[in-house]
Amino acid sequence: MGKPETKILHVDMGDELQQEVLQVASLALNQYEDNWDIAHYIKKEFEKRQGGYWICIVGKYGEYSSSVTYQRNFYFRFSIGNKKFEMFRSA
Repeated sequence: MGKPETKILHVDMGDELQQEVLQVASLALNQYEDNWDIAHYIKKEFEKRQGGYWICIVGKYGEYSSSVTYQRNFYFRFSIGNKKFEMFRSA
């Protein structure tokens, strides 16, 4: 089976940080199956690496909507396979 497709859905974040988010998300997907566990891993990893308070939402593609306030230049919405991610530093 091939690597799941990654789609960038909306981004307000620098390229380097985007790559770090995608790397950490891939690690989480390899370690966990449950959406809560995946989101929690990514959140805690970013709070450790980048400081501040991070929010990570993980769900099945197309099954959730959100309206959030985030710190400028720290928002990234993407999908990997059938999972949709929303990652941001809280404002």
